[in-house]
Amino acid sequence: MPVLVALFASPSSPSFSVNLFHNQTLNLTRANGNSPTNFAIHFDLKLKNENKAIGLHYPDQINITFSYFPNVSTLAILADYKLDSFYQGNGKTKRVRDMVETNGFPTVLEGTNMIVFRVDLVGSFRYKKVGTKRHKVELGCLVGVDSTTSNKMQKGFIGMVKPGLDSKLKRKPPPDPP
Repeated sequence: MPVLVALFASPSSPSFSVNLFHNQTLNLTRANGNSPTNFAIHFDLKLKNENKAIGLHYPDQINITFSYFPNVSTLAILADYKLDSFYQGNGKTKRVRDMVETNGFPTVLEGTNMIVFRVDLVGSFRYKKVGTKRHKVELGCLVGVDSTTSNKMQKGFIGMVKPGLDSKLKRKPPPDPP
């Protein structure tokens, strides 16, 4: 009986991780010196309910924003993705494999040979128990891509964490296509 009470008394928050450009050759080359105006980001999002006895309900859309850093003090938004509300059973993992068309093309971070992408996730969830409130989720992660080899710096899934000081950076809209 004490084990059962412990499972319901202190539920865990879900975990989130993302794998950008899975099964995709990232073509960052520019033909004849011209910059492409947009490209597609293929992603694989993993949402894991860590609770063995409590389901989770995501009552609102989950918003996912894909951005990049053109320099160390600016964040430019490339695309937004919306995930509709859903229920997630005890101990279950939801995978979302999709792609999003960007409305811009990332540039190399000043002073490096890398493009630094940022993925932000904002939403809320509620435990499937009587009297529970909504818990806000604001998470993010960085994904570096070498601009000369088009290889990701990290392999596989990257865990999303609460944003730090970098979330205070000024966002700017993507550049207009020529």
